[in-house]
Amino acid sequence: IRTDYLLHRANERFDQQILQLQALHRIGSNINSTFDLELILSAISESMAKDLDFEKSGIVFLEKSSQRPLQSAYTGFSNTEYRLFLEGFEELLMPALQQDDVYLQTAAYAPEAWGRFLSALSVSSLILLPMRIKSRLIGFIVGARTHVTLRLSDAERRFYAMYAAQASTAIENSRLYEALGQANLTLEENVLERTKNLVEANERLRELDQAKSNFISLVSHELRTPLTAIKGFIVTLFHYDKEISEAKRRVYLSVLNEETDRLTRLINELLDISRIESGGMQIQWRPVVLPDIVQRVFDTLAVKANTVKLVKDFPPTFPSIVADPDKLEQVLVNLVGNALRYSPADGSVSVAGRRHEDGVILEVKDEGLGIAFAEQERIFDKFYRLDNEINRKNPGTGLGLSICRALINLHGGKIWAESELHHGCRIMFTLPLHLDKETDGESLVAEEAVS
Repeated sequence: IRTDYLLHRANERFDQQILQLQALHRIGSNINSTFDLELILSAISESMAKDLDFEKSGIVFLEKSSQRPLQSAYTGFSNTEYRLFLEGFEELLMPALQQDDVYLQTAAYAPEAWGRFLSALSVSSLILLPMRIKSRLIGFIVGARTHVTLRLSDAERRFYAMYAAQASTAIENSRLYEALGQANLTLEENVLERTKNLVEANERLRELDQAKSNFISLVSHELRTPLTAIKGFIVTLFHYDKEISEAKRRVYLSVLNEETDRLTRLINELLDISRIESGGMQIQWRPVVLPDIVQRVFDTLAVKANTVKLVKDFPPTFPSIVADPDKLEQVLVNLVGNALRYSPADGSVSVAGRRHEDGVILEVKDEGLGIAFAEQERIFDKFYRLDNEINRKNPGTGLGLSICRALINLHGGKIWAESELHHGCRIMFTLPLHLDKETDGESLVAEEAVS
C-alpha cells in the first residue's frame, strides 16, 4: 500500500511538472511572438488564470525612475478590488517584492495588515512574483486563490521564479524594441529635419548669390549712368567751352549738378544700408517737434512738388517726442519724395499725425497708382522696386524704403503700407514718445536701439 501511495504521489508530481513545463512553453510562445507590451501583459495575466489555475491574477509594469505602477493588466479581479490592490503598493506590496523571488501570503497565517488586505480582495492566498532585469525591479506578477490556502514546495518556487524570469525577459525585450523604434523614428525625423534645413540653407545661399549678382549689376548700372552723363558734359565743356552759349552752359551745369546729387544719394544709401546691417548706425536722441520736421521736408521738396499740393495735418495738441531728428527727416524726405513721384500733377500729398497708444502715428498719403496687396510688404525689401512705367522712367536702387523701415525700427516703431490699386497709397509708421530718453547726449548703436 505504501509503495502504491508513493508511486501515486510521484506520478502527481510528474504530471504537475509536465503541466508547468507546458505552461512555460505556452506563455513563452505567446509573449515572445510580439513586442507589444499591452499584449504581453494581457497574455501573462490570462496565462496565470488558465494555465496555473489562479482565480484572480494580474501583472504590473513599473515606471523605471519612480518605481511606481505604470501599466498593468488583470483577470478575475473586479475594478474595485484591483484598485484596492494597487492602493496597497507602497505599504505592503513593495516591501514584499524586495524580500523574496516568490512571496506567498495566506489569510490563515497573515499579519494583521495583510489579513485586512486579503479580506478586502476576497482571497485566501496571494502570491507575488517579482520581475527583475539585472537585479532591477521592473514589475511583478500576482496570482490569488479565493478558497485555497497555498503551500509552495521548493520545486514550485523554482517554477514560479522561472515563470517570472521569462515574463521579465519578454517585457524587457518589448521595452528595448519600443526604445529602438523611438530612436529610429527620432533619427529619421532628425535626418528629415537636417535635410530640410540643408535644402533651405542651399536655397538661401542661392538667393543670396542671386541677390549679390543683382546688387552688383544694379549698382554698376546706377553708378555708370550718372558718371557717363558727368563725363560727357565735362568733356564737352572742356573742348568746346568758347563755342558754347551761356544758356547751354547753364543747362549743362544744371545736369552736372543733378547727376552729382544722384550719385551722392546712391553712395549715401549704400553707406546707410551697410551701417544698418553691421550695427553701426547710431541714434542721436533729441527732443523733436514732428510738424516742424515735416515743414522742413516740404520746403526742401517744394521745387520737386511743382503743382502738386503739399498738405500738413497735425492737431494742436500733438505731442513732442524724443528721437533722432536727422533720421526722421531722412525718412520723411524719402516717403514724401516717393509720393510726389507717383502723384498726378494736379494731385496732393499729405502728411498727417495723431496720438497713438503710447506714442504717435504718422501717415504719408498720395493720390497715385496705388500698390497691389501682394506687394505691400515687399516694397520694404532691399533692392525691390515696383514694375511700372513711372519706375522704368525713374531709375533707383530700391533701397529707400528698406532704409526707412530700418530707421523706424531703430526708434522702436513700425512701418507699413495700406493701398488699393488706382486709389493712391498710405505709408504709415508709429513712433514711441521715448520721453525717458530726454536729451543728455545719449546715443545708441543700432543693435542696442532695436533691443
